Amino acid sequence: MKQKILIVEDEPEIVKLIEKRLDKTLYDVTVAYDGLSALELIERNYYDLLCLDIMLPSVDGLTLCAKARASNKNSLIIIISALDFEEEKAKAYALGADDYIAKPFSPKLVAIKVNSLLKRRTEILENEPLVLQKVVHESRLKRFYIENHPLVLTLSEYTIFKTLFMTPKRVFSKEELSQILYNEEIGNIDQKGIGTHIYQLRKKIAKYSNEEVIKTVRNIGYTLYED
Repeated sequence: MKQKILIVEDEPEIVKLIEKRLDKTLYDVTVAYDGLSALELIERNYYDLLCLDIMLPSVDGLTLCAKARASNKNSLIIIISALDFEEEKAKAYALGADDYIAKPFSPKLVAIKVNSLLKRRTEILENEPLVLQKVVHESRLKRFYIENHPLVLTLSEYTIFKTLFMTPKRVFSKEELSQILYNEEIGNIDQKGIGTHIYQLRKKIAKYSNEEVIKTVRNIGYTLYED
């Protein structure tokens, strides 16, 4: 499964320099050239890593950094900016950035940092289970637990549950979940099929928990429960 990267940069030439250095066999790269487009992508999708410029049209990179960090604590964020000042760097790190690269930069260095951050995060996720209330996810084993009970899931069910788990504040429509399964080459499952998978997931979860772990947001889609 390819890791997803979002590059937010308003200069196409800089985007090309970064993209050229990233291994397309490992990464699925999406590009946004302005802050508003990036914000919409961040709200709709999960990204393993984001490369953000600060000075962007419509919405600045520091605002995007804060929004991305609030949406998902597991995403990695690299700021790439011409603002090479301590104050800007301090703001970025305070808002949740994992690294800060000043322009002009070495595209090779960016690729090295991307590879290093994602490799280290993957190792951590594979060896340390992620916990959200009563749900535990062991990435290495591709397994979920409810109240210490393992859930026996199909590949489609696992992928849907993982998608909801990784971005618990986000609501996913049936269409979006269907597209995710298609992109992961799991199958071309229609919206009715997604509803069936959600039903089966809830049925399996209900064996070990009385709480509504997967919530329906009327006329929109599904989300993982939160306090």
